Amino acid sequence: MSRCKESSVCRNPILASQAGLVSVPKFPPIPRLSIVIPIGRDLTAFESTLISVLENPVAGSEILVCHDGSYDDPFSLADEVRFVVAESHNPLHLIAAGASESRGRFVHVISDGIRATNGWTDDALDAFEAYDCGVVAPVIRNEKTGRIVAAGWNDGTARLCESGSHGLNEVKNSNKQQAGAYLSASFWRRELLRSLTDAFTSADVLEASYAFQYLAADAGWHYSIAEESELLIEASTLTFNQPSLTRGQQTQGIKNYFARSGWTHSLLDALRGGIASLTRPGQIPELIGRSLAPTTQDALSKRLRPSQVAACDQHETIVSMPKGTRSQDLRRRAA
Repeated sequence: MSRCKESSVCRNPILASQAGLVSVPKFPPIPRLSIVIPIGRDLTAFESTLISVLENPVAGSEILVCHDGSYDDPFSLADEVRFVVAESHNPLHLIAAGASESRGRFVHVISDGIRATNGWTDDALDAFEAYDCGVVAPVIRNEKTGRIVAAGWNDGTARLCESGSHGLNEVKNSNKQQAGAYLSASFWRRELLRSLTDAFTSADVLEASYAFQYLAADAGWHYSIAEESELLIEASTLTFNQPSLTRGQQTQGIKNYFARSGWTHSLLDALRGGIASLTRPGQIPELIGRSLAPTTQDALSKRLRPSQVAACDQHETIVSMPKGTRSQDLRRRAA
């Protein structure tokens, strides 16, 4: 059979069939990375994030914008992004919908107000060369000062799920052990993230960030930080890192659940935290919440299904593709 040329016969499957040629359907290439952007309440912040992603294109990637059905694509970006509708505006539902629809081996979640930079995914994806690396945290910097707002989170005596907020060397050399990534800016193996959204029910990003790491670690997955993977944010801190009684209950409750401990553990941890926070009186409500964590553990246990989490087994094959973007209307609005 002669090789099919770029002719009207070959381009038309009916004519090709009549000519005795085999017409092979074209399928879109499989991306290496799926970038999931959940739309929150602040559309301006969402647009800022989306613009930054479009202006810093990543070869071999797809972009998924997840919403609750209320977003109508005013800039006609359907050719550049895929729109995914979730069952509600719950941030975890949005992220779960994005993970479910993603085609890449890896999923990057980047939420409202966090902006991409040139080459921000490279170092993070390299970290997945370790077969047991399940989640990677980028470095989030304040765009004006350059100071680190978060470089993953860690458990300290004074506080649980605390973000690195100073220089990167201080974060690396701290006696606090890096523990995990904040879900609002994180990289995951796709199947792991899918299983985690099935294993834990929550409407709170911080609570999910903390629980996901415990669940992933129990399944054999390790966490990594990508020092050269940088994102930007206007704020000097992440909103969910403000001290509160609820934050203390959530984090201590999850820690107690996986440590199989209760009142004694909570009270001792809160006491140690109080001593370590003598110069930070604003932490008092959170410390009270930590001491009261056992009151919420029954409800927490009903929302956790650890058996749903994908176990660490083997490194997956990666297939990449090039992709460009065109988003003039949205960029003009930003200008």
